[in-house]
Amino acid sequence: MKQDERGYVLILVLVTMAALAVLSLAAIQVNLATNKQTNIRVDETQLDTDVKGVLDVLVADLRTTFPLHDANVVQPYMENQAAFQAKVATVLQANTLYTGDLQSGDNDIRYSITRSTADQANAPFTTVLTLTATGTTKAKPEQPMQTSTYSQEVYVTALPSFLYYVLGSDDTLTVNGPPKIEGNLFAGTKLSLDRDAKYQLKDRVNTLNNSASSRFYLDGRIDLGNGATCDGCDSPNYFTNSVTPGVDHQPEIGPVESSFSRFNLNYSVIQFANRHRDNAGKLPYTNSPKQTLFQSTAIPTSSISPFLKQTYVVDGETTPLERPTEFIDSSQLNSIQTLQVVNLPDNVTGPMVITKSVANSTVPLLLNGDVTIDALDTITISRPLIINGDLTIRGKVAFNTTVYTLGDAFIDRADLLPVASGANDSSLVLLAEGKILLNRINEFQDSSSTLQAFMYSASTEPTRLYSVGSIVNIKGGLYSKGPLEVNTFRGSFKSLPQQANKQAYFAPENVIASPDVDDSRLVMEYNEGVFRQIDTLPVTNQLQLFVGQQLKK
Repeated sequence: MKQDERGYVLILVLVTMAALAVLSLAAIQVNLATNKQTNIRVDETQLDTDVKGVLDVLVADLRTTFPLHDANVVQPYMENQAAFQAKVATVLQANTLYTGDLQSGDNDIRYSITRSTADQANAPFTTVLTLTATGTTKAKPEQPMQTSTYSQEVYVTALPSFLYYVLGSDDTLTVNGPPKIEGNLFAGTKLSLDRDAKYQLKDRVNTLNNSASSRFYLDGRIDLGNGATCDGCDSPNYFTNSVTPGVDHQPEIGPVESSFSRFNLNYSVIQFANRHRDNAGKLPYTNSPKQTLFQSTAIPTSSISPFLKQTYVVDGETTPLERPTEFIDSSQLNSIQTLQVVNLPDNVTGPMVITKSVANSTVPLLLNGDVTIDALDTITISRPLIINGDLTIRGKVAFNTTVYTLGDAFIDRADLLPVASGANDSSLVLLAEGKILLNRINEFQDSSSTLQAFMYSASTEPTRLYSVGSIVNIKGGLYSKGPLEVNTFRGSFKSLPQQANKQAYFAPENVIASPDVDDSRLVMEYNEGVFRQIDTLPVTNQLQLFVGQQLKK
């Protein structure tokens, strides 16, 4: 009986040992499989890192190929569109083996640089490149070969940086009062913020207090130039991105993310004219636009004098005579389809006056003298203008083009409209060598009309915008090379008799300050639709890169 029991014990021990052996073998197999999967994941992570690292190197190489440089230098590849495209062709690659350093030495990386399907042939000095890198692990025993592909788009463009901002200055940007702004801001050296607005009557500067609970509405970010500071950005309860009273929201504030290029107006004007000259007749960039376009023999004077004539009779005579006026005959103006300089008729003092629509054409009109666009009814300007003088705009004028003025620009009680009602894809792009003045827009009223325009001043003198008694509604942007000061009030004014002086409107008992965002007297909204008129947009002499995200395929 005892022997039988010992036999059972032996059998039980043997069974237990067999079970343990099976379990141990299974555990070893699981461990081996786990280690194998771990190795695969490590290889996959290293491969992804290597592939993305190659894309970083390619972007860095592009920045070296198209570097920022002195604002007055014109690189050979920026002299004309053909030279630019030839330069772009030098960076294109197809299925090229990467021979640089990698985090892991066990992967093969091949890359390509091609023109993106988003590239537009009619975009001046602009291309969209697609960078693609594919990595493959080297063969290892009992491990599958892995591949990983990432792509990234890079926009290389000479479109000026100011077109990407709703409000900005290469110098100091000052915002006194709480506006309503949708879009990004830029301050080159300093951003200064204050809740109360300044206004000027005659030669005296006064202060108008806004509601203590009013907030700067900003749906966007604030970009700062190298070393720029912000005075007031840390103030509590100052920013919001909600129309609900009392909601705080601090915007993103920091250095500009892309390479930022300063705008060279002289280059831009001459390049715009060069788009309509063959390579043999390209104008040099060595002199100012005034000298190159209007004071040399490179561009002929128009044989057509597109001015209306006035009939008159001399005392004592019966035969009617004609004399030219300063008023432009649009039908004759539209017949000029090559680069020609238009001068005022002899013995006629300016400015030239445009009262009728100007037909669509990509060839700019070169107007030698001051110009006033004075619309009694709504008119359309669908042709680029280069004006050797001051520009004044009055009335309702629809634009879908670029206008250069080599003097000052005055927007005098004007509505700047899109060509199609309610459209976002047409704007005025106004570039002034001098100052820009917005004069008396909806003064002391509670409604406003829209200025659909991007406006740039190359003046280094301070530019000031007062939206205190006036209401200013800009769909586009306002940018200045020099200091830019914006003053705005949020609220309304009680009605007064028509003969009341302006100071009476600002009396404390007549001012109704409001914290409500919808009561803002300065409303600015960025309009990205301007890029749909890309063939008439201005460019500068430097290229900047906008780098998209790395996407795994």
